[in-house]
Amino acid sequence: MSQESDMEEHGTEYVGTLFVLPASRAFEFNTTLHGLPVTLTGTVAQHLAAQFAGNDAAGEHIDVRHLAAHPRRVEILTRDIHERHRAPRKVHFLMRVLDNGVHPAQQDASVTA
Repeated sequence: MSQESDMEEHGTEYVGTLFVLPASRAFEFNTTLHGLPVTLTGTVAQHLAAQFAGNDAAGEHIDVRHLAAHPRRVEILTRDIHERHRAPRKVHFLMRVLDNGVHPAQQDASVTA
């Protein structure tokens, strides 16, 4: 029995406060879109989880203990999943942390939409 589904995905850069639970590869990201507070939750991409863990082959180590101290610019991949006989849903993946902090004046709205 096959289930028909349709999936779209798009990457977007956001600015906001990032919280990461490295052991479970989960993240929560608080940002503002169109003047309204939004919280995105999801899974940390495998290559980024390796950077958080300090795996030298993954690239520069990112210390998760300091991520929430300042607003960050990040890339989040969003998959819009539409399955037959089910409500549409969005799944978010944290792909990259793009900087080491952003000034508060830049925090309102996504960088690219």
